[in-house]
Amino acid sequence: MIMNIWYTTDENAWLSNLAYRPFFYGRQYYTSVEQAYQSWKSGKFDRYTYSRNWSAGRKIQGNKGTKTDNDWNLVLMGRFIYMSFEANPEQAEKLVELVRKGVTFTHVQDKGIWRRMFPVVLTAVGKFLMEQDCKQRASQS
Repeated sequence: MIMNIWYTTDENAWLSNLAYRPFFYGRQYYTSVEQAYQSWKSGKFDRYTYSRNWSAGRKIQGNKGTKTDNDWNLVLMGRFIYMSFEANPEQAEKLVELVRKGVTFTHVQDKGIWRRMFPVVLTAVGKFLMEQDCKQRASQS
């Protein structure tokens, strides 16, 4: 099964980096992966971007550039996706179930690097959460 991830009002919106999936990174509260990513993608905290009026589905571009050395931006996105699901266990369980079923994620509307890499990162996070779940179950038996 193929599932395209793009923030809309359809049933896949909850998987988007723009979805309301709140979490903390350090002492800062983020409403979405996108808010965290745009606030940190330069490698330094961007207070102006962070403090903008973020809401589900809203993309606000950070203006300090993107650090890409050693795939830093990809690792950062993965970290924030993971943290957002870890802080929202019901959604994490749903993601794990999709990965377990072998769903292939796409992000076809994107014109940049995330067209190819967002599905890769989302799948990797789902697999990592699934492994954590298996280890946790094994330690409880």
